Amino acid sequence: MAGIYPFEGIHYDDARVPLAQVIAPPYDVLSPDQQRELYDRHPCNIIRIILNRQTPEDSEAENRYTRAAGYLREWLANGVLVRDSVPAYYEYLQRFAHPNDPLHVVERQTLFVALKLEPYDKGVVLPHEETHPSAKADRLDLMRATRANPEPIYALYEDPARAVAQALAASRAENGPLLRAAVPGAPGAAADEHLLYRHSAAPVFRDLGEFMARRRVWIADGHHRYETGLNYQRERRREEGDPSETRDYDSLLVGLSSFEDPGLLVLPTHRLIRNIPAARLQDLLPLLQRYFQVRALTHEAAREWIGVEQAGEKRFALIRPDGAFGLILRDISQAEAGAADGHCEAWKRLDVTVLQTLVLDRTLGISWTTLAHTADVAYTRDAQEAVAKVRDGEYQIACLLQNPTVTEVRDVASAGDKMPQKSTFFYPKLWSGLILRGID
Repeated sequence: MAGIYPFEGIHYDDARVPLAQVIAPPYDVLSPDQQRELYDRHPCNIIRIILNRQTPEDSEAENRYTRAAGYLREWLANGVLVRDSVPAYYEYLQRFAHPNDPLHVVERQTLFVALKLEPYDKGVVLPHEETHPSAKADRLDLMRATRANPEPIYALYEDPARAVAQALAASRAENGPLLRAAVPGAPGAAADEHLLYRHSAAPVFRDLGEFMARRRVWIADGHHRYETGLNYQRERRREEGDPSETRDYDSLLVGLSSFEDPGLLVLPTHRLIRNIPAARLQDLLPLLQRYFQVRALTHEAAREWIGVEQAGEKRFALIRPDGAFGLILRDISQAEAGAADGHCEAWKRLDVTVLQTLVLDRTLGISWTTLAHTADVAYTRDAQEAVAKVRDGEYQIACLLQNPTVTEVRDVASAGDKMPQKSTFFYPKLWSGLILRGID
């Protein structure tokens, strides 16, 4: 099953640079404004490697990827970055305010490993979403230039007994953190803490390797980078005549958390809709009542109501400019019967599937096919933003969803299926700059 290996990690020397000023969220969640802010925050911020700026003068010889590689070489040469002299596993603890309760601090544990690359069809590493070629081309160019894994992908494994957490806690008790950073959080919330521990004892290597050798891995975030790793592996093996020995590029930097980790949060992605025909808006209530119990709510009450979870119940909130509806599904079989063909039962029961089938498609006339090409449906992970955009008239309706569960992700991927677009957001993201890995 899953093969994991310790590795000689590359990380900042926090005696040379303030760690909180040089780490960053991963490249794929950063806006251009955030990229600029990180550039200005510190001259050695990891943004210069994971998402270097494009310039009008870029050429094949000098471009964002060659500059990223140059920064990596320079910072290693001058000691801003250091490469550990012995292989290790690295444990990452993130302490953060719960997004729905800023006073509640949550801790999530992640283990950084070199994960053996396996094609999806072997059933060892399981994807849960589709990918796009352009993103893979970008990451492949960066990997070619840097000959490194500049940031980890995120994956999950099963550990009902929390055996890995216990093993790491025992090892951690003997050593303080290698790195620690406190990054200011949202207004009124405590700072986010990032702690990195290094584990290099032989018993830890043995126990973790034996444990993961009996496990599969589900990709949570970073499908593009995993598939880029596979493409890069094939490319390098062709260049080197397919050597019999295992090379560093035969594995990929991955952060692993257990499905059972109490700090594992998955947030929904809400839908925003415009250009709805007037006739459908006029008949909205009776159309919805075919499938849902409907109650009238205020905007504020709808945001609170969607956060209440009842076992066996599927509920949604539909925001209009003048108020809101709370929706409780009457019969799951109606959604299952109308769901797109060729999908597993777990996929048909997802909240995003129910919403798409019964609200967007049957009620508003936006089919699965239309959804992939329309500019009339937008997405946000912020319920307050969704309400504001409807109130201000930018969109006619917002559909708020409840949190998806990690069990749903596991069940869909285990059946060989993929989650619908914009259905999962693992929170928080693994920050970049705490650990890198060379693949020379």
